[in-house]
Amino acid sequence: MNTSTSTSSSASKDNICIIEISVGKNKGVNPLGKSTRRHIFSSLQSALSNPAVTAIVLTGGYKSKHFSAGADIAEFGKSDSNVGGDEEVPSLTSICNAIEQSTKPVVCAIRGVALGGGFEIVLSSHYRVADKSSKFGLPEVNIGLIPGAGGTQRLPRLIGVKRACDIILSGRMMNVKEALDLGVIDAAVVNNKESVEECAIRWAEYAAALGNIKSRQLCHAVVNKGGSADIAKNHKICDAIAKKLPPKHKGGIAAHSAISAIRASFSKPSFEEGMAVEEELFWDLLLTSQQGRGLRHAFFADRLARNTSGGGKNLKFPPRIESLLKTKVGGVGVIGAGTMGSGIALSLLRANYSPVYLVDNSEEGLKRGASLIKSLLQTDVSKKRITTEQASKISESLIPTTNMQDLSACVLVIEAVFEKLSLKQSIFSKLSSIVSDDTLLLSNTSTLDLNAIASSIPPNKNRARCAGMHFFSPAHVMKLVEIVTSSYTSPETIYAVQTVTQQIRKVGVVVGNCDGFVGNRMVFPYTSEMVFLFEENLVSEKGVKEIDDALMEFGMAIGPFIMSDLAGNDIGYAIRREKGLVRDPKTGLPGPNRPGRYTELADELVTKYGRVGQKALKGWYDYDRKIGKGRAPIPSKEVEQHIAKYASAFRKKNMLPSPPKKLSKEEIVNRILFPLVNEGFKILEENIAQRPSDIDVIYLYGYGWPNWRGKLLKV
Repeated sequence: MNTSTSTSSSASKDNICIIEISVGKNKGVNPLGKSTRRHIFSSLQSALSNPAVTAIVLTGGYKSKHFSAGADIAEFGKSDSNVGGDEEVPSLTSICNAIEQSTKPVVCAIRGVALGGGFEIVLSSHYRVADKSSKFGLPEVNIGLIPGAGGTQRLPRLIGVKRACDIILSGRMMNVKEALDLGVIDAAVVNNKESVEECAIRWAEYAAALGNIKSRQLCHAVVNKGGSADIAKNHKICDAIAKKLPPKHKGGIAAHSAISAIRASFSKPSFEEGMAVEEELFWDLLLTSQQGRGLRHAFFADRLARNTSGGGKNLKFPPRIESLLKTKVGGVGVIGAGTMGSGIALSLLRANYSPVYLVDNSEEGLKRGASLIKSLLQTDVSKKRITTEQASKISESLIPTTNMQDLSACVLVIEAVFEKLSLKQSIFSKLSSIVSDDTLLLSNTSTLDLNAIASSIPPNKNRARCAGMHFFSPAHVMKLVEIVTSSYTSPETIYAVQTVTQQIRKVGVVVGNCDGFVGNRMVFPYTSEMVFLFEENLVSEKGVKEIDDALMEFGMAIGPFIMSDLAGNDIGYAIRREKGLVRDPKTGLPGPNRPGRYTELADELVTKYGRVGQKALKGWYDYDRKIGKGRAPIPSKEVEQHIAKYASAFRKKNMLPSPPKKLSKEEIVNRILFPLVNEGFKILEENIAQRPSDIDVIYLYGYGWPNWRGKLLKV
C-alpha cells in the first residue's frame, strides 16, 4: 500500500489515496495556515481527478501526534485572505465544502486533537475513525469568534441542537468515548493491533464498495425531522440556553452570535442559507468585535508567558533536578501546613509528585492541613474528577511531619509560612544545612524582599537555587504563580520552576524582585484608592457594595472589598505592619514608612472591630453560614457606621468640603483603576515585568481582570 508524501497525494495500488495534513514546517498541532490549506486542497483535487483513486483518507500525518488544532490564529488580522481565501489560497470553508461534495468517499483518520477548523474538516468528511487519544471541539468562542467553516451548521445536523450548543458554547473538548457515543465518529481504534490510518483505509475500501455518498453528507441532513414542531422546540432550547449566557456587553457577544448561527441551522430553508448566516456573523466578529480582539490578546499573552521552548536547551541541570522534572519522583517538600501550604501540597500531589512532605512545627496545625488535603481529594472523588483508588494513591504520597530534617532528601522545597521576613530567613538558613546544595529552595512570599531571603543562605551553599514561587489563594484553585527572581537566581532555577509550574497545571509569569512584585504592588494603590473615596465623600457609607458592583459590572470577576474579605483583612494588615505602615499599638504613633497619604480605615476594621474577613464571617461584609455556605457578602451596618464615623473625622481634620455630587459607576471604575495602571507602567519602566502582556496575564489569572477587555496597559 503506497501512501502520499507530505507535499503531494498519490493513489495506492489498492486505489486508496492518503492525504497528510502535515506539510513542510507545519508540525506539532498542524495549524491550518495558508500553505497547509493550499496543500490539502490541491491534494484533494489531484485525487478527485485521478481515475485510479476510488476513496481518500485524510490524516494529520503518519508521524504527527495530532490531526489539526484548527486555524493558525497568528495569521488573524494580517489580511483577510489569511483567514478566508483568494485565487491562490482556498478558504477553510472551500476545503470543507470540497471534501463534503467529493464524488469519492473521504475518511478522516484522527489522532490527537481535532479542534476548531480541524474538527470542521472532520465534520465535512463522510466517515470518521479515531484512536483513543483523540479530542474534538470547537473552541472559537474562547477567542471571541464562532466556527466559520460550517461547524454551527453541520454539528447540529449530526448530534442535535442541544448537544451542539453545549459543545460550541462551552468550547470544551470531547474525548473519543463521548464522540463515539454521540455519533461524531464512526469507529474508534482502542488497541494496538492496527494504526488509525490502517483502520481508516479499511473503512475507505468499504465506503468505495458501498457508494451512496450523499447519505453521508451533512449538508443534506435535516435538523427538524418533525417539521414546524421541531423548529419551535429547537428555538425553545436556544432561548433557554441564551438566558444563561453572559450579557453581550460583558463578554458574551461571541456566544450570542453562536446561538444565532445555530438557530440558522434549523430555521433556514437550506444549508447554504445557514452557512451565509454563519459566515456573516464570523466576519463581523473577526473584523469589528473589540471583545474578540481582547480575547485573542489574552490567548497570545497566556501562550507567551508560558513559553519555555528552547529555554532549557543550553542549560545544565544537576542529575537530581533533571530527574525530578522528567519523572516527578525524588521528593518535594512544603513548609507550612496552613491554608496556603496545604493548597500548594495538594497541587503537587494532584500532579503526581511523590513523595510530598508537609512540614509544620505544630502537631495540631499539621493534622488540620493533612485533613484539609484529604477532604479536598474526597471532593474531587464526589465530583468524579478522580476515582476513590486514585485519591487513595495520592494520599499515600503525602508525608506529614513536624521534623524539618525529614526534608533532607528532597529535590525541591517550597516555604509557605507567615509573611514575616525574619521567620523566612531563619527557615532558609536552617534548610541550607539540611538539604543538598542543588535542592531548589523556593519561597511563597507575596511581598517580601527575595534578595534578603536568599541572603540567609550561606554564600557557599548555592544561593542561585533560590527563587520565589508566589501562589495565589486558594493555591489549589488559583492558576497564577509569580516566579520571582532575585539577584542570585540562576537561569537553570528559573527554567526548573517554570517547568514545575506547568506540570502542576498553573500559569507561571517570571517577574523581578521588588516590594509586592507585580500583582500585589499594583493592587496596593488599587485597594487604597477605594478607601480614599470614602474619605473624600465621593461615595456614601453604603459604598462598599456600590464600589464592588461598579467594578464587577465593568467585568472584574470579583470586587475589591470581596477580594479583601476572601484573602483575609488580617493578612493585609500583617503585611502593612511588617512594612512599618500601621500605627504602633503601644505608642499610638504612625508607622515610620508610611507614604504621603495613608488611610487607617482598613487597619481599624481589623484592630477595633476584628473584622478579618470571610473566615470569621465578618469583614467589609457580614457573612452567614446559612446563606451561600457562608460566602455570600451581606452589607454590614457596623461597617457603614465605621465608614461614616471615620470619613467624617477625616474631612473635619483636613477641612475638606463635601463634593457637589457622588461619583457615577464609570467614574468609580476610572478612579480605582487608573492608579493600578499607573503602577503597572512604573513596573515596566523598572523592568520588574518583562512585557506588558505579562502584567495582563497576572491580572487575568490572579485578580479577575476580564479577558474580553483586552490589554490592561494600553501600550
